[in-house]
Amino acid sequence: MPRRKQPQEALPPRIRAIIERRKELGLTQEELARMAGFSFSLMAKIERGATDPRSLSALYLTNLARVLGLPLSVLLDEGLPEGLEERRPVALPLYPSLQAALSGESARQAYLAPEDLPKGALVDKLAFLELPGPWLFSLTLPFPLTKPLRLLAELRPLVAREGVYVGRLEGHPALFTHEDLERKNFALYPLLQGLPTLWTEGREPEILGLVRAWWVQG
Repeated sequence: MPRRKQPQEALPPRIRAIIERRKELGLTQEELARMAGFSFSLMAKIERGATDPRSLSALYLTNLARVLGLPLSVLLDEGLPEGLEERRPVALPLYPSLQAALSGESARQAYLAPEDLPKGALVDKLAFLELPGPWLFSLTLPFPLTKPLRLLAELRPLVAREGVYVGRLEGHPALFTHEDLERKNFALYPLLQGLPTLWTEGREPEILGLVRAWWVQG
């Protein structure tokens, strides 16, 4: 017979903390599981008390804590530290394209742990961008484009040695590096069919932002 779901008040504090924080963030079980890197079925078992989060692998446990913005001590039932609210994850807009980000249209939200905020970044200029999409790219990018990506970009004109830039050339969104700019003449290749290959030929692409971090999805 299937195991009966326990009333929430009968669950251990560590599980109640997971449920309450997930609801505060407006996430479904499926969304939380995907962000933490494990299955929806495992998340459901945790919340109904069938799986103790303390039995998770170190990777799953730390991922869950990071997504929820909770200290590991909470998930291990080692007490709620003072100032817990200060560790609440930061909500940032998540856009499917650069055009959507620049147009200011409404966006979904994704979350970043406070300790993962880039040093010196303006939080109100940070946004997640999802790839693939209608981008041009150079061959010097430090991340692969063969799998879906999520970029964290600070959308303001910034220059950084060894930086990766979000920009435009002839109206096309582009990803390129500081190394490319120093070479002056470089090619930008299409990520999707139907887009052109462009050579800068001494022209500098417009810099619209700086890539602060990236994650390979799946």
